[in-house]
Amino acid sequence: MKLLSLGDNVFDAYLFRKELYPGGNAANVSVLARRAGAEATGYLGVAADDPAGCHFRSALEAEQVDLSRLRVGAGRTACNFITLDENGDRTFSGNNGRETVQNLFALQLTPADFQYAAGFDVIHTSIHSGTACAVLGGLARRTDLSMDFSNDGFTHVNVAELAPILQFAFFSAGGRSLEEVRAFAEYAAGCGIPQVVFTMGIRGACGVSGGSFWQAPAYPVQAVDALGAGDAFIAAFLTDFYENGGSAPAAADRAAHFAADCCLHYGAFGHPLPLEQGGALLEV
Repeated sequence: MKLLSLGDNVFDAYLFRKELYPGGNAANVSVLARRAGAEATGYLGVAADDPAGCHFRSALEAEQVDLSRLRVGAGRTACNFITLDENGDRTFSGNNGRETVQNLFALQLTPADFQYAAGFDVIHTSIHSGTACAVLGGLARRTDLSMDFSNDGFTHVNVAELAPILQFAFFSAGGRSLEEVRAFAEYAAGCGIPQVVFTMGIRGACGVSGGSFWQAPAYPVQAVDALGAGDAFIAAFLTDFYENGGSAPAAADRAAHFAADCCLHYGAFGHPLPLEQGGALLEV
């Protein structure tokens, strides 16, 4: 299976550890799918030429992710700030603003990009990558398209609009009940999305495939850091789905194990950069 990730990349600044970790849904999935056994993965997005951006590219290359269509712009890498709350839980506490390469330079696809994308079995992107529907439609005519809606990027309206071009739709349940999750999953499937998947943290995962609702358990571990576990689930699910002949419950079981293992280390896929080497990354 070959997977191309399209869209967001960002550093997660663990201020309490004084370390920066490469992240962002699209970038994470490209690395984690490779680790999960994908034959090849690529990442297509916009990166910065600052020290942090150079580290980010080196980390992706070390993970054998193809960057042949990556854009590099002059400027500062996007960064989210992560702190500990009064209960010791990690929380997002802001970012370094809009003056970053990822925000200043929109990704414009060329005919060569579309030709490149056609060589992959599936393209994965995120609703937060902001890729235009027309572009996504062009990609979907060439290969399967997967979208992560996270826990805050979906409505009945945008799911219905995107459904005709999607083969996979991933959602995070957040605090929603199983009844709410099932109702929305069945709605998304009714809009025409063949594979609808909700991750629910320690409650496991569920979805609708071929008109049937399924559930899969989580595999508890002594977690060090859960950041990136959802992306790990997506990466392993897509990899296994293509390799097992198209069984969503089987792919979800494999993905749950893989996501649990992702919680045993800091960052979505490691490769920390000391905070002091991030240059102007933390300036708002």
